Amino acid sequence: MKKLFILITLISYLTTASFAKDVKSLIVDELEVFIQKNIIIVDIRDKSKWKRTGIIPNSYRITYTSKDEKKWLHTLIRLIKDKNRAFVLISKDGKKAEKLASKLYNEKKMRNAMYLEGGIDEWVDSDRKIINY
Repeated sequence: MKKLFILITLISYLTTASFAKDVKSLIVDELEVFIQKNIIIVDIRDKSKWKRTGIIPNSYRITYTSKDEKKWLHTLIRLIKDKNRAFVLISKDGKKAEKLASKLYNEKKMRNAMYLEGGIDEWVDSDRKIINY
């Protein structure tokens, strides 16, 4: 029984690790380069978080909640116009954006979904430009 539990745990870990592996993360310097190429930046945090830290210039503010996922996805698709177009998701620390980007990559076949590693916290900590919301 213990061996079965260990095997299931190992398979679960490997599946989860490979799930997140497909989606690309960007560090702050890489995002700076993509910004020069007019990549779409989608800040998925809520209004109170935008007010607290500010936002990356030219980013689109589309709050993500799992309860409104269908509506959120419809808004995202209207924004990017083509599911093959590259875009970057921004969350507080990058974790929520990573999970959402992985979901979009694997379930919706959006192969150019990316996220900012460390999220807006990393952006702010590296003294990058922020505008007030």
